[in-house]
Amino acid sequence: MSFIISAQDYEEMKKLATLVRVMNSLGHNPATSGNYSLRSKTSPDIALVSESGIDKSRFSEDNFLPIFFETRKMHPDYLKSNRKSSDETDIHLTIYQITKANCVLHSHLLDSLLFADLFYGKLYATIEGLELLKGFKGVKTHELKINIPCFDNTQDIALLAEQIKPAILEQKNNYGLLLRGHGVYVWGDSVEEAKRHLEVFEYIFKYYLNSRRGY
Repeated sequence: MSFIISAQDYEEMKKLATLVRVMNSLGHNPATSGNYSLRSKTSPDIALVSESGIDKSRFSEDNFLPIFFETRKMHPDYLKSNRKSSDETDIHLTIYQITKANCVLHSHLLDSLLFADLFYGKLYATIEGLELLKGFKGVKTHELKINIPCFDNTQDIALLAEQIKPAILEQKNNYGLLLRGHGVYVWGDSVEEAKRHLEVFEYIFKYYLNSRRGY
């Protein structure tokens, strides 16, 4: 059966593509880095994952590729195109499979690397006491601790995808994970929510980095 992108999915792809271009202008995607995805609203076995090697300043809704959750393969209709999804596709699919997320953002923002270095050797970056934590879904007070899982960078994405499962499942009120020397993954129930969560993380990164500098 041919794969036809629904009008509903296409609108979400346009929305996310616009966000990708904005994020690129803010320094999230140097040298074509970063990757993005959506859970299809109309094809429950499909995720729409960003194409590899695309200049994010020119990223468009047509730069998403349909990938099957179970097989990790691209839909047959796209196989002859010689296009490929992000090398980190498996991370996106795993996040969808163990959370209720509908959108995943992966940024290479420099502050995310510097923040992760503050917690070198630790399994989690623990944050607390900030009012903006209430920007995370389900958080109603600043009086709590949130543990952001931290992992060392690796090229073995399949192994990393397995390692992140328990780390994500064990944490409440957390919508991200850090890769040292690499970047941050953020997710949410929608493009808008994932964007809001990313903004909270950006604020956290800046706060902790500036506080360590004595500003």
